[in-house]
Amino acid sequence: MAFLSFVNFFTFIFWYGTLLYFTFIQAPVLFKCLPRELFGQVQSYLFPAYYWISYVCGTLLVVTYHLLHPLKNYVPQDCVKITALCLMLLFSLGQGLWIGPKVAALRVERQAATDAKDQPQVDALSKEFGKAHGISSLFNLIVIIAGTVYLVYLFKEWNT
Repeated sequence: MAFLSFVNFFTFIFWYGTLLYFTFIQAPVLFKCLPRELFGQVQSYLFPAYYWISYVCGTLLVVTYHLLHPLKNYVPQDCVKITALCLMLLFSLGQGLWIGPKVAALRVERQAATDAKDQPQVDALSKEFGKAHGISSLFNLIVIIAGTVYLVYLFKEWNT
């Protein structure tokens, strides 16, 4: 049980820290320092690792949480915590498997239209990219909020 608790705690801290770092430090710094096209290329190399971290950590967290807290023994805070973990995993999967690839494809299409100097196409793709990027950002925000909820309940558990 001690090993499972360690894996659960370490996995959460690693994943949550990665989420916060990518969202609030790495992406804004790179966006500010790099030209838009280069920023997009760098992100396209970083996001697959970001998503895999989410898939692996999310799966490990859900599994270890269930092993540490059998369903038949759930109390209300267990329901909140496992819901938060499942939301984190679900929205990370949606981001990495659905909307992330769409954003990446739109970025490449928009760059090709820019290179071809097809301004109407650039405008249309920019609008579509903006919508998809907004959905991706919303998914990421939901993951961070769910992680914060989990952290708050974890902290409450330690202080009782």
